[in-house]
Amino acid sequence: MKTNLIILAIIFAGCAPTYVPNVRNVPLFTKGGEFQASIQGGNGLDVQSAVSVTNHIGLMANYSFADRERFDPDDYDDYHRHKFFEGGIGYFDNKEDWCVEIFAGYGRGEGSSLNQFLSWSPSTPAVGKYERYFIQPAIGLNKKTMNVAFVHRFSYVDFTEYTDDVLRYSVKERPVIFLEPAVVARVNFAQNFGFFTFQLGATMPAASDIYFKYRKFQTSAGFGFRIGGIKPSVVKQ
Repeated sequence: MKTNLIILAIIFAGCAPTYVPNVRNVPLFTKGGEFQASIQGGNGLDVQSAVSVTNHIGLMANYSFADRERFDPDDYDDYHRHKFFEGGIGYFDNKEDWCVEIFAGYGRGEGSSLNQFLSWSPSTPAVGKYERYFIQPAIGLNKKTMNVAFVHRFSYVDFTEYTDDVLRYSVKERPVIFLEPAVVARVNFAQNFGFFTFQLGATMPAASDIYFKYRKFQTSAGFGFRIGGIKPSVVKQ
């Protein structure tokens, strides 16, 4: 076990993080029959969607992607690649100005770092593939002009293998639990059918013996739209 941990620490010793949390999807549904979609930029490109199939049950699907090459061959901090897709199901309850919700789901992804262990070359990407389960409770304030939500996602991240251009290494270490709180703000426009969105989040491991690098803070901004759901004329001021 200790030998495997040392090997993995060397494999993931590149400066780029192999685990980059995606933006939290906090729909704050008002009732059944609502669909939302958004696109955001920050630590990459995040595309999110969600639909309320009943007055209390919702579904979501999210995709996160980044592909940034190094501008300077000697500057490893400018290199970053990741892609991740997940789906989830949740329960929500919207009463007057407040909305509470909890979602759970599963996703798969991969993150790349530059390593010089197995391939003996600092320019060869080391790709770590992982699975993630999450539980995401949130509470939000629903207003006509702005929505604000506080969310605390619990993520169970399990790296399954490491690969480069030549070799493959199966990961035997135990999964890592992350605490991923965030604050989400939306500014509504177009009679509540469109919104600008902003997010600030953090990632904290529940244990200290982490063998891979991860992004500790996340920021994002973007825009989205919603159709269905509450009528603009009855949204509270």
